[in-house]
Amino acid sequence: MYWADSVVSNLTGDQLVSTGISPSGPIHVGNMREIITGDILYKASLDRGLKSRFIYLCDDLDPLRKVYPFLDSSYAKYVGVPLSYIPSPDGNGKYSDYFLKPFLETLQKINVNVEVISTTGLYKTGKLADAIDTAIKNRETIRKIMHEIAGYDLDESWYPYEPRCSKCGKINSSHVISYEYPYVHYKCEYCGNEGTSDIRTDDGKMPWRVEWPAKWYSLGVTIEPFGKDHAAAGGSYDTGKEIARQVFHINPPVPLMYERILLKGVGVMHSSTGISIPASEVVKFAPPEILRFLIAKNDPSRHIDFDPGLGLLNLIDDYEKIENAYFGLEKPNNENYKRIYEMSRIKILNAPEKINFRHIVNLIQIYKDDTSLLEALRRSGYNKEYIDHALRDEIETAKYWLDKYAPDNIKFSLSTKHIDLSEKEKTILSEFLNSVSGIEWTSENIHNVIYDIIGRNKIPPKDGFSLFYRVFIDRERGPRLGYFLANLDRNYVISRIKDLL
Repeated sequence: MYWADSVVSNLTGDQLVSTGISPSGPIHVGNMREIITGDILYKASLDRGLKSRFIYLCDDLDPLRKVYPFLDSSYAKYVGVPLSYIPSPDGNGKYSDYFLKPFLETLQKINVNVEVISTTGLYKTGKLADAIDTAIKNRETIRKIMHEIAGYDLDESWYPYEPRCSKCGKINSSHVISYEYPYVHYKCEYCGNEGTSDIRTDDGKMPWRVEWPAKWYSLGVTIEPFGKDHAAAGGSYDTGKEIARQVFHINPPVPLMYERILLKGVGVMHSSTGISIPASEVVKFAPPEILRFLIAKNDPSRHIDFDPGLGLLNLIDDYEKIENAYFGLEKPNNENYKRIYEMSRIKILNAPEKINFRHIVNLIQIYKDDTSLLEALRRSGYNKEYIDHALRDEIETAKYWLDKYAPDNIKFSLSTKHIDLSEKEKTILSEFLNSVSGIEWTSENIHNVIYDIIGRNKIPPKDGFSLFYRVFIDRERGPRLGYFLANLDRNYVISRIKDLL
C-alpha cells in the first residue's frame, strides 16, 4: 500500500492535516518535504472519502534567532524580535511576508492548495488564549513532563509563556513575575522594562514545546507530518503528546516522521547557513510536477539526496516513465506507480502531453531559432503548428537549467572544426554513410547501424561513439548517440561527414 494511504487507512471522522514552517529565511527544497507530505496526506484522506482540511501554520511570531548570512548587519538590533514585527529586507512590508510570498507563489505552481494561517494572527485574535491560560495554570505538570521526558530542569519560577517587551520588542528576553487572567506581568532582562502582556493578543507567545500541542488543542489537528529532529527520543513530539494528554486532555494527532532532504555533495539544507536551494528556484529549472514527484515517490522514512545537476535529468526521466506506465505506454517499475503519479501530477491528463525533457535539453542546444526548433519537435512527434504556452514554459525551464545547473558533460554546441581522421575512422564514417542512406531516420535505427559497424571493425563501443561525438560536438562524450543524431537533420549529418572525408 502507498505510504500516504497506509497512514489514513484506519482514520474515521473529520480530519485536519497541519504543517508549519517558520519564514525566517528563504523556504527551501528541504522545507518542501513538510508541506508536500502534508498535501499528499490531505489528498489521501479525501480519496478515502474523509471530510478534510489542510492548513499551513506560518510561525511568524517566532523571534529572529541571529543575523543570517543573507542579512546585513543592521538586523542585529532585531535579534529576538518576532518576524512579523521586523521590516522586510527590501524595505517593503514585513520580514515574514518577504520570505512567505515566493513560497506561496511556488505552492500555486505545484498544485498545493492550503489554508495559510498566521501564528501572529492566532495570538492576536485570542484563538490561543484558552490554551495559554490552561498551560499557565498547569505549569507544574508541564515542568514535570519536560524534566521526565526531555531532561529539562526548569526553575520553579518558569512560566510556559514568553512576553513580548513593549519597549525593545524582543520576545525571548522577559522574565514572568506573576499572572492574573488575562494579564502576565514581566520584567525584560534585555532593556529593564517592566510591563504587562495580555494573553488574548500577540503580546507574547508560548515556547515551542508548549505551543505545538496548544495548536493541536486549539485548532483540532488530527494529522501532522514533522521532521526527524522533532521525533528524536525526548524531542518536541515526545513532550508534546504528553502535554496534549495530561494538560489539554486530547489525543495527539496521528504522526508521520519524515527524513531530511540533503543537497547532494553538500549536506543538510539550512537557510540560516546559506546552504540551500529555495523552492521558488526549483520551479525555474525543473517542471513543477518534479518537486512533488521528489517527495511523492520516496517513503518519508528515507532521506533524499537532491541533485540539481545530472540527477535532475534522471529524476525527470523517472517521472516520465511513471507517467507513461500510468497510461499503459510502458511497463511499470514501481508497484505504487499509479498513486505516485496521481500525487505528483499538476493537472489531470487524458494522456501524456509533454515532450521528453531530456529531448528538449538536446534540441535547444542544436536549434537556436523557433522555426528550426519547431521543425525538429514535429519530427519528434509534436503535432502542433506552433510552440504552445506549455511547451514554451518547458523550453525556458530547460534553458535555465542548462545555464545554471547542468554539468559540463551535458552542454554542447555543434562543431564546424576540422578534425584529422585515421584510416580506421574514415572507414567507419564511410560505412555509416553507406548504411544510413536508405534507413528510416530514427534513434534506434541509427544506434543499430553504428553498433554493427564498430562491431564489424572490432572497435570498442566507447571509442566508436567517441568518434561521432568528436565529429559533431568536438567532445569525447555527449548525449545518447542514436537519439542525438536522430535529432539532427539527416542531410546535415551526411554533409558534415562528407566534408571531413
